[in-house]
Formats: sequence, C-alpha cells, structure tokens
Amino acid sequence: MSRLDRISDRFPRFYKSWEKGSMISILIEALSKQLDEVDGGITDLMRAHWVDTAEGDELDKLGIIVRVSRMSGEESEHFRGRLKRAVDEYKGGGTVSVILESVNELLGAEDKNVAIVENPIVDAWEEFKVVANDTWSLGSKSIEDEQPSFCLTVEGEGEVSNPQITNMGTGKSVTFKGKLKTGEQLVITQNSASLNAEDVTANVTPNDLPQLLRKGSAWKYSEALLEKIGIFDSAKFDEHTFALGVPTVRVRFEWKRRQPATFEIQIRSEALLNSGLEEIYLEKALSSLKAAGVNATIKVME
Repeated sequence: MSRLDRISDRFPRFYKSWEKGSMISILIEALSKQLDEVDGGITDLMRAHWVDTAEGDELDKLGIIVRVSRMSGEESEHFRGRLKRAVDEYKGGGTVSVILESVNELLGAEDKNVAIVENPIVDAWEEFKVVANDTWSLGSKSIEDEQPSFCLTVEGEGEVSNPQITNMGTGKSVTFKGKLKTGEQLVITQNSASLNAEDVTANVTPNDLPQLLRKGSAWKYSEALLEKIGIFDSAKFDEHTFALGVPTVRVRFEWKRRQPATFEIQIRSEALLNSGLEEIYLEKALSSLKAAGVNATIKVME
C-alpha cells in the first residue's frame, strides 16, 4: 500500500478522499509526495555517509574524516578499500594480520601470493681511513649483533706489518701475521682470508672474528710499526722518523643487518599484474596502515 493510500484510509469516509480531483485528494496527494521526497532525502543522506554507497565528493568528504585523500585518477572502488583500511587502523591496525589481510583484499590475491617479512635483511658496509692506533665507533645497525667481514687496503707509499683490528667493547681482535704493501688488499671472513685472491687463512688469528654489537662500540686499528718508526714519548729524535710517510689503511666492514622497525611486503609479480595496481599505489596504502615510526617496503617476487 502506498503512502497516499495509507493517508486516505485514515480520513472519515464522508470526506470521500478517494475521489480523484477533489480538494481533499489533491491535498493528500501533495502531502504524500512531500513526505516521499523527505524520506528519499533522508535515505540519500544516509547512503552518503556509508563508505559502500557514497559516491564522488561524498566519498572524498568521508576520506577527510580519517585523513585519507583520493589519489589522482583513483577509482571510487579502490578508494573505498583504502578508507576501510584507514578505519581498521583506528581499530588496531598496524598488526601483521591486519596488514596482510588488507593487502590481500586490495590485490584480490590469495594468501600464498602475499607475505610479510619482519626486519628484512639488507647489505651494510662502512669504511674508515686509519693509521696505527686510530679508533672509531661502529654498531651493527641491526636488531642483533652481527658478524662482519673485513677488507684492508694499503693506500699511499709504504707497507704495514701485522695489522690488527680490535673491538674495544668486547676485547676481541683479529690479526694478520704478515705485511701489506701499497695497493694490496686483505679480505678476512669467518674461517677464511685472502691477500690479493691468494689464500692466507693460516696467517689470520683467531678464526672467531670480533662482532659488531647492536648497541655499538669503539674499534681500534693497530700494527707492528717498523723499527725506525718513532712513537712519541719513547723515540729518540736522531734515531727515528715519525708519522711522515706512514701509509694510510682503508678498513672496510661488510655485513648483513636486520632492519629495525621495518617490515617488507613480498608480492608475486603475477598477483600485482592481475590487480591492475601500481607499486606506488600500494606504498601509499601501506603508509596509511603502518604504525608511526615503522618503515614499510614492497618487494615484487617472481
């Protein structure tokens, strides 16, 4: 039964509200029409405040509430998904399960096509140019202590004898028994060492190399100075030469580190291609989900 019929039925019969063209029927029809329009307006207003039904500017205004704006050329369907993920953030987003579920929904992919790696491993290195007894500070920049390899290269004229690198925080050191000449390169890794690609493992002690500490520590480079190289406070003026001519050694640390406060989203290339989305779109979606101070990266896998 229409609204018009329901109103007419409430009038006394002697009004004859059912007669078309009568004053009372015209009044009832106008009233029911106004009420229908009001109801329609209320419905439209409600739909404009629902993410699933809002369109155009209405959807953009909903985005303002959760501080999410539509990207250039972004379709409403994709934008709705980002709005829902922004709401998830307010409800406890940022967890591994929420992020994984959100990325799967965004891509329309199965779990096997998307994975999260916490604290992903990356290559790291640091270089220092030193002479005997120089010190510096260095840490693993990781969530744990890490094992580095060492590369020593002599720069400038001259040679060095029995170079040693010591972690002063742990007291552990590694020493090469021999001489390094200008341009020669010594590479020391766990259980092996080479000098210009020639195996010199037997000349390195100990096999257990010093580690890079998560909290950081001081390091020291030392060597067995040549007999004629003077040391202040103990050398004789007319019998020794001093720092002039002592070669510089470039010490390079290389290691793998697990990135703190970082997670990596690994996506199969086929799933990304089928979704029709670009990496930059996913990066912006992740930025709205991840916790403050946490880095998020995307890696497309074969």
